[in-house]
Amino acid sequence: MYKVKCKACPIGCELIITKNESSSTGYTVEGNNCNSGREFGIKEVTEPSRILTGRVILKDGVLNRLPVKTTGIVPRDKIDECMKIINSTEVTAPIKKGDIIIKNILGLGIDVVAARKA
Repeated sequence: MYKVKCKACPIGCELIITKNESSSTGYTVEGNNCNSGREFGIKEVTEPSRILTGRVILKDGVLNRLPVKTTGIVPRDKIDECMKIINSTEVTAPIKKGDIIIKNILGLGIDVVAARKA
């Protein structure tokens, strides 16, 4: 049994996910108020992943650090490694929102882009 807070919508239901061999998905989800919560709960136990946000070092800008985010979902087992790369990356201003800061991080096919201009 797994207990997680759903992040599929702003409600934030408390989900209880239980292994259930007779279910078509192999799991039963309780506590969800919508189908998105059910899908989130199953994915959370079978393929946990996140869109990452962080900050890179910014030179010659008003800020010392530039907020960034990934363009796709990063598998949970790669999050720490991605965050080390993000936190140690340096860029120089000017930067536009959406500029690619790190292309294809860890070969995952996901870019890290600027979340604001600097």
